[in-house]
Amino acid sequence: MKLTVDYLQEALEMLGDMPDAKKAEALKISKQALSGYKSGRNVMDDYACIMVANKLNLDPLEIIAAANMEREKSFEKKEFWADFRKKIGALAVAGLMVLTTLMSPVEGSKAPSGV
Repeated sequence: MKLTVDYLQEALEMLGDMPDAKKAEALKISKQALSGYKSGRNVMDDYACIMVANKLNLDPLEIIAAANMEREKSFEKKEFWADFRKKIGALAVAGLMVLTTLMSPVEGSKAPSGV
């Protein structure tokens, strides 16, 4: 499973070649927070998770769950967050399949002529 730092790195790469201060500003977090998240000293808070998810066009719950799993000390609660992440992933895949099906043209159908 991806760590929050992996999501963060993807978002930073999407922002392109600019100083970390500008990247932090684009994500609406402090440069100090960005530094802590990148180094692994700190795990992203929910706000930072949402900002990163927005940049990556992901469901924010996916990254929030990852952050909670990383922060948690209790094995039982870590397992809860791991299971929750799997469920979120399964829902996302199911949603994409439904969307793809709905947007696909029906085989053998043609637009009516003369209408």
